[in-house]
Amino acid sequence: MSKLFTFLNIVFLVEVIVFVMVVFGFWPREAFLPLALLLILFVSFADKRESLLLIIRSIPFFFALPISNNFDSLNIWRVLILILFLRWFFWRRFFLFLDAIFKLFKIAKGSFKKAWVYIIQHFKVEFLYFLIFFISLLSLIKAEYLTEGVKRIIYFANASVLFFIIRSYAQSIGLRRIALNLLLPVFFVVVFGFVQLYMAYVMNINQFTEFWALQVEKSIYGNKWANIALKANTWFAYYNDAIKLRIFSTFPDTHSLPLYLLMTSPFIIFLILKNDKHKFKKALLWLLLLSVLFIVIMTGTRGIWAAFMVVFLSFFFFKKKFNVSREVFNPIFSFLLAFLLLLPFAGLVFQSSQFNISQAEINETNILKERIVSIVDTEEVSNKGRIYIWKNSIKSIVENPLLGVGINNFPVILKESITKTKAGSSAHNIYLNVAAEIGIFGLLVFLLMVYVVLFEMWRVYRFQNDIAIKAFIFSSFLIFLWMLIYTNTDVAITDGRAFLMLMIFLGVIFSFNYAKR
Repeated sequence: MSKLFTFLNIVFLVEVIVFVMVVFGFWPREAFLPLALLLILFVSFADKRESLLLIIRSIPFFFALPISNNFDSLNIWRVLILILFLRWFFWRRFFLFLDAIFKLFKIAKGSFKKAWVYIIQHFKVEFLYFLIFFISLLSLIKAEYLTEGVKRIIYFANASVLFFIIRSYAQSIGLRRIALNLLLPVFFVVVFGFVQLYMAYVMNINQFTEFWALQVEKSIYGNKWANIALKANTWFAYYNDAIKLRIFSTFPDTHSLPLYLLMTSPFIIFLILKNDKHKFKKALLWLLLLSVLFIVIMTGTRGIWAAFMVVFLSFFFFKKKFNVSREVFNPIFSFLLAFLLLLPFAGLVFQSSQFNISQAEINETNILKERIVSIVDTEEVSNKGRIYIWKNSIKSIVENPLLGVGINNFPVILKESITKTKAGSSAHNIYLNVAAEIGIFGLLVFLLMVYVVLFEMWRVYRFQNDIAIKAFIFSSFLIFLWMLIYTNTDVAITDGRAFLMLMIFLGVIFSFNYAKR
């Protein structure tokens, strides 16, 4: 079989075709069921690395299984990752795990201190991982809605094991191949975003909302989310009588999409440097990267814009700390500068008439400028809501410092229905959210995990000689910093597609030193 017509490519092609036909209404949702069977069979019996690549490609295409009218929100990624994890873990990993446990007990018998040193040296990620899950389990003691808390723990356990699989296989697969496999879904997401933007000029607001909520989002995420999206979405920005689209592509909202795209950017930068002598390929990759940045801006997510300014202003400081060479500096600075220069161009799009609504009352207003200024406007409706939530979150942390209110029980703090968790009820700040739900100790472990990630990026960068890999690591550091700042205003990084990409993103970073064990 040729390089093009591999089983992986054939299965992926079938997945894309079925996905497009279903979401645009040509085929019924039930067509996802035979597709799900095909994906399950592939992940169950194909080479584990090929199965992993299919999962990497499929993040924007993952769909909820239409099992019944009352149970149609179980996403296929849960099943696929579970199967792959079981295959990975029970093939040698289980015995390696037992061997490590026995060795740890043997060291602990001689010296408890040496046992801790052994854990920190060899298993600090695993230790922090199990520690935060243990704290989350303890928080269930305080949970008013136990079932919701258990569901959340299962969700994170299901998704986070992807990190360990990626970390284990990334070096044998190769960074270049992983990056190439990410190009396909990124290209699709970008194209879908531009199609969405086009529709904003040929549909009125009701037609657009009904189509994307009741046809596209319902097909991908199920009935419950479609009903939520119909009533309370983040798809539009409002200015007087004008309504502007905030692109969300195949994602449920305008917050998780930019995070996904930003995390794919270092992989594209890596490929640009790897194709430095191939001018045409390099030009195409830059075009894709510029399109990614444009879509990120067009999500209208102000927290992303604000966080970018902090990263941009601190870029030269971190350049010095990392001792970045000119070969690494140039593409990354160009990437950041491109984002800045694309803002005025995006402003022209925001300024244009959409959804057949007249611009008569708003032509004199610079919409992009107004949206940027609104970031620091405490009287703006969205900001007032966030401030109210932050105050209540802090109050709850003071009242429940040890175990919080229970994981996934945040609506209790605002005296809302627990069903609001599906609609994204949160502290709109990842750090407050963690502390409010699982307590101060949970937050400390979370912050320690963040520190370990940042330190690992710095450590990998120092010992790499390949310019393309160094650019990948340094740009990943900046993107991770960008997200850390942004998560002061949102918790979208925990949403399914964004969180899966985070596991891939971090798994690749940690694979460099893991491969040396």
